Amino acid sequence: MDTSNFHRLLNKQISKHLPADSLKNEHLQNFIKAINESYFNFERDKELFEHSSLLNEKEYAEINEKLKKEIKQRRLSVDKLIDAIYSLEEKEGLEANKIIDSNNLLVLVDYLQVQIDNRKKMEAELRLAKELAENATQAKSEFLSMMSHEIRTPLNAIVGMTYLMQQEEVSDNMAENLKILQFSTDNLHALINDILDFSKIEAGKVELEKAPFDLKQLISNIKKANQIKAEEKQNSIKLMIDDDVPNLIIGDSLRLGQIVSNLVSNAVKFTKNGSITVELTLQKRAGNNAILGFSVTDTGIGIEPHKQQLIFDKFTQANSETTREFGGTGLGLVITKKLLQLHGSEIKLFSEAGKGAKFYFSVELEVASDVIKLKKDINLEFQEEDILKGVKVLLVEDYPVNIKVATKFLERWKVNIDIAENGKIALEKFETGKYDVVLMDIQMPIMDGYTATSEIRKIDINVPIIALTASATLNNQDRAFTVGMNDYITKPFNPKELFNKIAKFSVKS
Repeated sequence: MDTSNFHRLLNKQISKHLPADSLKNEHLQNFIKAINESYFNFERDKELFEHSSLLNEKEYAEINEKLKKEIKQRRLSVDKLIDAIYSLEEKEGLEANKIIDSNNLLVLVDYLQVQIDNRKKMEAELRLAKELAENATQAKSEFLSMMSHEIRTPLNAIVGMTYLMQQEEVSDNMAENLKILQFSTDNLHALINDILDFSKIEAGKVELEKAPFDLKQLISNIKKANQIKAEEKQNSIKLMIDDDVPNLIIGDSLRLGQIVSNLVSNAVKFTKNGSITVELTLQKRAGNNAILGFSVTDTGIGIEPHKQQLIFDKFTQANSETTREFGGTGLGLVITKKLLQLHGSEIKLFSEAGKGAKFYFSVELEVASDVIKLKKDINLEFQEEDILKGVKVLLVEDYPVNIKVATKFLERWKVNIDIAENGKIALEKFETGKYDVVLMDIQMPIMDGYTATSEIRKIDINVPIIALTASATLNNQDRAFTVGMNDYITKPFNPKELFNKIAKFSVKS
């Protein structure tokens, strides 16, 4: 019997316990073969078991690791859930025992839902409060617009008639009275403009323009504009401009001029028998940009150090007696501060009580090429009033006194005038007549100026239409240009401005 193919352990047992001739027995051979097969089966089963055990241990380790990660993730999720609850929690009604029990997910989820509902309710209340605030702001804006219109309308008549009377030969006593009247109307006009400007800035409706302008000329004009008032108070205004300051600057000349003008007029107001020095310097030149320094120094009443910040708060002046003695709304410096913020700058102040004050700031502006030609409107002086002779104007105005004021100026300039008391009459007259210029009021009964302009534009897209209105808000101006008006003059109007605007659109150059 060949035992070479038997299991090694079986071979070892046979050689140890059985004699060689015993293997010749056929029955014993069959038995030994069966045992040998059992040995091999056992060996295979053992290998399979060991392999299976190894796989089970690996799978168990993987499953165990996965469970650990899931438990960790669950704990993180529960912690985040608790944090979310705390972040939404209103201090009143806190059920701390539910939050501490982090193993009770159902309670946590229920409580979180309550908090989410509370937050939704809070957000709805905030939205409602926001809408109410916006409505209040809109109502304030509309109120200011209405009040501006209602004040400017009669003020236009006062300013116009005062100007006309000053052009006539009157007694010295009457001339003095007219001078006082003009001073009062100028102050009233300035107050209205300050309130409207402040309202525009607060509403975020002021955007800086970018256009080339002559900065040196702007500062010189501001000096000239304040010269008369300064002389009335025995003040002198000195202008010092660095030769290195560029001739042309790109920026918003209106707003920059407003900033400097506010500072100069303030210096004049609070100085008597003294001097005001306006200084403009080039601090730094970097490529196409220049950093320009502005300062206005006066020898006036000055401001105590602990009160210096008060003057930059709205409707506030350094001393309660200041308003009574010098007048004003206390808005000029607030507007200046906010306009400088739009320029990325800030107003600075050095002052001592009784020793004057120095307001100064710097702004970075783009330098314009000298080859750029400044856009200039026709600017004719009243000596050339005959230049408007024969110009046919349709005056659309519903306020009788303002009709008389405007008519007096237009007749003085030998303009042919046709009058319409509202937009409907204006449209009817325009359909049958031919006009060089239309002066259009905005707020009128029956048909307002916006509607009338839109209807006129259906007939003639070229005729110049100039808004001549007491409505001074940006919204009104934007709408005026949108419906097709060419220009905008605010009442009370400056006669020179009205003259130049009519000349601009009617006189051929």
